[in-house]
Amino acid sequence: MLAEKLQISSVKSASKAIDSVGSNNSELMASRAIHINLIMRQVLGVDAKSLKKIYNEIGAEVAISRQAYYEEKDAITDMIIMGTVYQHREARRILVDSKNLKPYVDAISEAIENSDEVRAETRE
Repeated sequence: MLAEKLQISSVKSASKAIDSVGSNNSELMASRAIHINLIMRQVLGVDAKSLKKIYNEIGAEVAISRQAYYEEKDAITDMIIMGTVYQHREARRILVDSKNLKPYVDAISEAIENSDEVRAETRE
């Protein structure tokens, strides 16, 4: 038995690797193989806390300031959003009807879908 590290740089290459072992549903699994971190700046604290809650519920992580976390009045925070392509897309699906969070969701979606890891789907 041998275990070795597998380097996967895009959703497309993840799908190919998953297919190579004879697995089904490689497209969905591939979106779980690629992890993308984002930073958003100057986010309203209350919105950051809401985004953090949703991301945490789907198994991803969001780092925000203590002021935003403890809901201090007028808090503004930068935030780091850490998740797989699948988790970012799942957050978008959950938040599709949230008018307050739509600008953030749109910015996150644009960053994810235009990332090299995802755009490589059409280049490989």
